[in-house]
Amino acid sequence: MNKVYVDQNCSICSSYGEWISKQNNQLVIESHEMLSKQEYELDTLVFKTSSKNYYYSDAVIMSIASLGKFYKLIYILKIFPKKLRDYVYKVLSKNRYLFN
Repeated sequence: MNKVYVDQNCSICSSYGEWISKQNNQLVIESHEMLSKQEYELDTLVFKTSSKNYYYSDAVIMSIASLGKFYKLIYILKIFPKKLRDYVYKVLSKNRYLFN
């Protein structure tokens, strides 16, 4: 079963968790506090499948793509280099509490 780990203290993160769980009721949403210490310290959204864990921008892309259908169009973001995608993700993540 696929799981998404989100920061429940962040309104953007928890809203994302609510939205994605409404799109796929098979997807489990967990608090990021349930992660291992190493993963928790990454301070990122985490998407876990039975075979792989995704972090930063890949977690967003892969969790949305897992919804299937037209959501797979999110893969188009992979045209941007991972370093650039992760940089943008980290800037937004670092400032996420400003949006609460």
